[in-house]
Amino acid sequence: MIAPAVTALRSLLFSPGSRADMMEKAKRSGADGLIFDLEDAVAPGQRSAAREQVAAALSGGDGPPVFVRVNHPSTGEMERDLDAVVTDGLFGVVLPKAETAAEVAGLDEALGVREERAGLGPGSVVVLPLVESCRGVHFAYHIASASPRVAGLAFSSGEEGDFMADLDGQWTPTGEAMLYPRSKLLCEARAAGLEWAVDGVFMNLGDDDALLAECRLARRLGYGAKMAIHPRQVPVIHEVFTPTAEEVAFSEGLLAAFERAQASGTGAFRYEGMMVDKANVRRANRVLARAALSDGPGTPS
Repeated sequence: MIAPAVTALRSLLFSPGSRADMMEKAKRSGADGLIFDLEDAVAPGQRSAAREQVAAALSGGDGPPVFVRVNHPSTGEMERDLDAVVTDGLFGVVLPKAETAAEVAGLDEALGVREERAGLGPGSVVVLPLVESCRGVHFAYHIASASPRVAGLAFSSGEEGDFMADLDGQWTPTGEAMLYPRSKLLCEARAAGLEWAVDGVFMNLGDDDALLAECRLARRLGYGAKMAIHPRQVPVIHEVFTPTAEEVAFSEGLLAAFERAQASGTGAFRYEGMMVDKANVRRANRVLARAALSDGPGTPS
């Protein structure tokens, strides 16, 4: 049900659903995926018009895969959002403020009804829950396991975002306040069998060095992508979330050495001074898979 290429999406660029011009520009930004926002970026009085503009932007059929961030089910707006945007131009739905498996299951059911209405195959639209609270982190495994539509988990790591407000912590470039929740969410995603985890937005457009540091932190923890709020952030994100030429060469050499060891009947063996077994082979295969889906090597992280 879930397209394997979802793991190729290193960047997801937000655009307000009320700004047709920004949604069109986003398609040419170089981002791997887009998020057209019907939630926080749209004033309540503009939601009806924004739905129409997002539907029109989806009908173009060109550009990268598009997610739409709908409103939370508790607002009473989600089903109207889905009525407008579930078309063959929609790749996925971002579920904001996800805290329970029931919310995901409800979205799954609502999508199924609208897929049938739109003539789409069952499960055509994937779901990316966005965890924005301590309660959401606590139930992350249940959220991740609630539907086969769930393509990954995203974490609200923004400096002034919902999670930090809930935590009442203090943001630093080295990420101490977010270290445990980032790691826990990722472990819960892996336990649920998800390969794709997405770090949240970085809010300071004037500090590329801090953006780079935050991207590197998320990548080292195991995240495979990051959300962006401006096209200028996309190249930095791609630098970090693309395997480097050195990582690719190391992985290719390791796999070649593994094949030779297998052919000779050897189990664990040494490669460049390191003992190698199946865990190393699994990691090398992941690196090469990510590299094959990207547009070139990144820079060392």
